[in-house]
Amino acid sequence: MKLRWMLTPALLLALLLTAGRAETMTVDFYDMGKADAMLVTLPDGFTMLIDAGTNKGGKALVERFEQAGVGPVDMMVVTHYDKDHVGGADKIIEDVGVGAVVMPIYDKESKQYDQFIEAMDERPDVKRMPVQRAGVTSFERGGAVVTISAAHEADYGADEENDFSLAVRITYGDVKFFFTGDAEGPRQRELLSEGDVKCDVLKVPYHGRLTDVSAPFAQAASPKIAFITDSEEEPANPVLVRLYEETGAQVYCARDGGIRVVSDGKHVSAEEMD
Repeated sequence: MKLRWMLTPALLLALLLTAGRAETMTVDFYDMGKADAMLVTLPDGFTMLIDAGTNKGGKALVERFEQAGVGPVDMMVVTHYDKDHVGGADKIIEDVGVGAVVMPIYDKESKQYDQFIEAMDERPDVKRMPVQRAGVTSFERGGAVVTISAAHEADYGADEENDFSLAVRITYGDVKFFFTGDAEGPRQRELLSEGDVKCDVLKVPYHGRLTDVSAPFAQAASPKIAFITDSEEEPANPVLVRLYEETGAQVYCARDGGIRVVSDGKHVSAEEMD
């Protein structure tokens, strides 16, 4: 006995939806003012929060995640320990939950750093993944390759803490994402020397400040989409914005609101977020 399929309108719609469905990854670049917080969701659902803003920003993130049903976060990357990157990390650990924390190796004397360490101490189930100087952590999830690298120089002082920033690279199919923390001139030169700066989506270094290597860095990166974590009070340098626009990038600034970037591994697009 032969079975015959009847192509009903409902079945046709289901087939079309299945055929058109593509596995995507998203990156939510939040409007945190002059502070960093980006939520990466890989195609298999693995979530990675890159930085957590200030203390106040961390509270806002917790509320946003609760409303969106996000959590616990699989991994949080703290690029460095300035208060506008690590300030909200303790709130995420305590109220959202985190599976693992990737962090640079150095100490800092600050309330925000102490709160971050205390939050981890109180939750021994949170896996700590410190990245050694010049070290690299890499893994693959859902068809995406994530690489996190630490600064090479050993003599950056406390005043150059921005240059301790971890760099996060994600490659999904043909699309490359690059998150640079607060890398200033020396760290940007390091990244340029590594020869892996070209990307489709860039979190612009150091809140859009202009450095002596901003022009060659922008040219080498030449992103399609560039996001700057600035604020109305401290806007990105207009010269730097123009540098990226001249490379052909769509430049978005946090002072105008957050964006969601979506990629299927071949194409990438950005849309404004509420």
